[in-house]
Amino acid sequence: MALRSSLARLARSDLLSKPAGAPVFSADLTEAKARSRQFFRDVCRQVPWAMREFFLEEVTTTAQFRSQLANEWRRHRTDDSRVIDVMLFKGNQELVTVLAHHFQRHHLITKYVAPESNAINRRSKSGKPESKFLSAFLDGKATE
Repeated sequence: MALRSSLARLARSDLLSKPAGAPVFSADLTEAKARSRQFFRDVCRQVPWAMREFFLEEVTTTAQFRSQLANEWRRHRTDDSRVIDVMLFKGNQELVTVLAHHFQRHHLITKYVAPESNAINRRSKSGKPESKFLSAFLDGKATE
């Protein structure tokens, strides 16, 4: 019941429209990791709501979605408390955008459910070397 009331409170436009406060900085690495674990738990508590709200049951299960989130957490692992604080701030921003429906279903699918289907990720992981033109263009160098 408390979760439902907190979601209803978060869904109000005035709360989502308020500017985000300044990021909270952790005193040390232990505190940053504890805050990261707590935020991960908070995000995992929102997964069933997101599954229902964005009709993700058609493409994944709750367990698979949580597993993909855990893989994202592991992929960005770091031992710098300042980096963890910034990641937590950005993660909180993303959570608010999902709760406010600023993300649409396809955003969640391509980012979390099936990131391997994303064309940009496929191109960077494929074995084909990039053409000289494409590498120069992506590096911001002048092409002739």
